[in-house]
Amino acid sequence: MHTTIRQFTILGVSALSVMLVISGCASKKYAREQAGAVDTKLSTKITEVDNRVRENAERIDATDKRAQQGIADAAGARGAAATADAKATTAQTAANTAQTAATAAQQTATTANQGVAAANTRISTIDTRLNNIDKYTPGPAQSVMFKVNSSVLDDASKSTLDGIAGQVANQPSGYLVEIQGFASADGDANYNVGLSERRAVAVQRYLISKNVPLYRISIVGLGDDKPVGDNKTRAGREQNRRVEVRVLKAN
Repeated sequence: MHTTIRQFTILGVSALSVMLVISGCASKKYAREQAGAVDTKLSTKITEVDNRVRENAERIDATDKRAQQGIADAAGARGAAATADAKATTAQTAANTAQTAATAAQQTATTANQGVAAANTRISTIDTRLNNIDKYTPGPAQSVMFKVNSSVLDDASKSTLDGIAGQVANQPSGYLVEIQGFASADGDANYNVGLSERRAVAVQRYLISKNVPLYRISIVGLGDDKPVGDNKTRAGREQNRRVEVRVLKAN
């Protein structure tokens, strides 16, 4: 812009010189008037040029300020975007951690449920077994006979017991053996109870010797209770000197 001003100034001076040369014969007054007019025009032009230069400078300054503000705003936006990205990354990491924990918790719950189901199955099995503990079906009673005042097994009695042991000795479970000893009414009631118990023990020992487990055998001596024959007759008393053996099978 300053170069333009100088050009205008030079142009004005040149024009003035030309005018002075051409109008050499004119009067000094005319020359002064013409020079003043030229000066006035030049001043006006110079003022207009200065105003335009100032306006252009102001517009350039305003544009520069807006550009600088835009750069600052862009930098702030980039910073905010970076902060948002960092927060989003942190949130995603937290979400992944929570998902991993939830998956682990689900696996733990599944394992626990499986354990509960297995425990319930075992409980049901045990309950079934417990419910069936007392559910036995008794077989027919088989009698082993004894002589008067004796608890010794004869060959016939041993043969009967061999048959009973053969039925259950090789079975691991599912049965019980019940032994009830009896006596006739010949002697004292208390003596008869003891005699009936000795007879039951003799049967028990023989069955154990034939591999029937002790814990599967129960015995009792009932003396002269529950007679099967008339104690007033000899034949009846022989029938009462006995041990009854019964095998109970689990249902």
